[in-house]
Amino acid sequence: MMHRKKHTGSDRASPYLFDDSSTSNSADDGGAAKRKGRSRNMASSTALTVTNLTKNMCLPGVPVALKLVLFSFLAFALLMVLTAKARRAHFRYKHKNSEGGLIRGPGMPVPLVDQLKQKLHFQNGNSNLSGNDNSKILQDSEDGNSAPALSSMEATKRMLAQPSKFVDAEKNLKRQLLQLLEKQTEEQKNQGKVDPSNSVLGVKISNRYLGEDLLPYPESKQAEGEWETKMNKRKDELRKQDEMEWKALMDQYNEVMVDYVEENEHADHRVGLHHDEPDVIDSKPQKPQQQQPASNVKQVTSDDNTTWSAPLKKAGDDATILLKPAFGTHRPSSNAILVFAEGYDLSIYLSFVESLANTGYSGDVVFSISNESKLKSGVKEYLLSKSNSQSEEGVNIIAYEVEWTCFKKSGESAHGSGEGMNNCKMTNVFGDAAGNPVDDPREPRPVATARYELYWIWSLQYSKESWLMLLDVRDVWFQLNPFEQVNTRDKVTGELHLFGENADAVRIGTSAYNKGWLVTAYGRKTVSPYFNEPVICSGSTMGNQDAIETYLRAMVAQFDATSCKSKGCDQGFHNYLYYSGQLGKVDDEATSVGAISKLLVHEQGKGVINNLGALRTKPLKEWGMYDAEKELVLNWDGSTSPVAHQYDRDKEVNIMVKGKKKQFEQQWRLGKLNTA
Repeated sequence: MMHRKKHTGSDRASPYLFDDSSTSNSADDGGAAKRKGRSRNMASSTALTVTNLTKNMCLPGVPVALKLVLFSFLAFALLMVLTAKARRAHFRYKHKNSEGGLIRGPGMPVPLVDQLKQKLHFQNGNSNLSGNDNSKILQDSEDGNSAPALSSMEATKRMLAQPSKFVDAEKNLKRQLLQLLEKQTEEQKNQGKVDPSNSVLGVKISNRYLGEDLLPYPESKQAEGEWETKMNKRKDELRKQDEMEWKALMDQYNEVMVDYVEENEHADHRVGLHHDEPDVIDSKPQKPQQQQPASNVKQVTSDDNTTWSAPLKKAGDDATILLKPAFGTHRPSSNAILVFAEGYDLSIYLSFVESLANTGYSGDVVFSISNESKLKSGVKEYLLSKSNSQSEEGVNIIAYEVEWTCFKKSGESAHGSGEGMNNCKMTNVFGDAAGNPVDDPREPRPVATARYELYWIWSLQYSKESWLMLLDVRDVWFQLNPFEQVNTRDKVTGELHLFGENADAVRIGTSAYNKGWLVTAYGRKTVSPYFNEPVICSGSTMGNQDAIETYLRAMVAQFDATSCKSKGCDQGFHNYLYYSGQLGKVDDEATSVGAISKLLVHEQGKGVINNLGALRTKPLKEWGMYDAEKELVLNWDGSTSPVAHQYDRDKEVNIMVKGKKKQFEQQWRLGKLNTA
């Protein structure tokens, strides 16, 4: 046992803090030690002290391995202490802080809630912050950084400085009612001295602030009737004002939502062709269940013995279609693929048309393209080379150039559709009986919504037995003739085929986008029964001409009924029409609607069109849906998918298609493509 050792000739302690009998060489020389102590070398004493400290504190007799373990533990504990602040900040970002907000580091995307708060704050013209504060927060927002953190006192001060219509109204109402209380108290003190006709005891009161010119109570019991009339009129005025303000707020919210989708979602930015959240839910795949139409949704009736009026009827009963192809001629007895394809470069058209031609497809492809002055280099020349109306065989391209007048969400004039974000009107599409152009009868809307009117016009060029397919363009890759299966059957009419997203990966209720489009268009109460249903993709639809024409009437009618202008609302229309039963019921000819005599819905990976967008949690190869050796996208049963839609969400497939695009472009540039 170590102990403090004392000199026998003196009460003074040894200069060594710790000592062992085996190591101590100090000797007791009585008074001689005192005489020599003053002259002892101070440096030597310090060195001996450190030596003893080191020897005793480094755990003499403890194995080296155990010492390493102990020192490692101490180092780890020290690291935890030093990094605690940074780890806490990361935790608060990943989860939520105690106030419910999100903490973000530099470069991290601005969460939707933060964007909404910032946008509404500045659009409502908050003047209580200094110009420097405003500009700083705006700059932070643009840079993707959070607004600077505030102390509790500063945050409270800023909150109290915010103008609040409702809080201020409550304060004013309380002030006015306190005045009434004072009058009533005074009247009770002077009972019998106040004229009953002027009494304010027991008068009716309003529970809402009506303004300074109209008190929330009558001046007297006698004036109660007149006051009540004025109060009801004022409340109606305020209610209308509230509705207008709420609508404006929702418009701002929708603008923020679509901006957020545009900036943070890997999606088709050209015409808003659709974004699906890959949220995995626990429920097992279910067949889509249809519901009866909600009674509170405006139904569009017809004036021509069909369920929905022809889209041109909105321009007048004698309206005519003026839109003609820029080049190419329809072949009425052919099958056709209808595509909205404005604003793309040559590689997109090459991959779409060449992959289709390589399947042996023989039929029309109808494109809506940009005006010639805006077409990318080589596009018109290539498409013209594929215009083949003189023959009944091979791919035949028909192209339409549509003129658009577009507006930003704020109402300002805009140059073009803004990649689907602006609202637009079509020009010179409809005319009167004499052939004179008439204005677009519909409000400005996203081109992704307006395209269904173009599809409807094009569909009229084909016979009832023709098969038509509505497809996106940028993310479609053909592997087999898309109509090969139906071409081998007997000729039919009235069939409509819809194609779903993966039900395990996404449902309407788990996708913020799909749920948002439905709620925006129809209201939560109407569409909430559909939240657990699979998403049906509006970017891929197939059917006979008569069934497609009816479906397209229905899609245009949904915009007329809802005026939903959010980018992507067409997918909401598509899902609502199916789940509400307005297109009929699956495989139930007794519920046929218009020319739709048979409705079929294909689960993801089990039909002609394979919608891949929701399968983003792992590569398609790991899902068993891509054969890298054969470079083929597969259905769940291992067969080749005729049409791979949203293929670009998978890295390996996207690289494969990009390589093919380069080959097509090189062949085209060298003039080796077959132009027959």
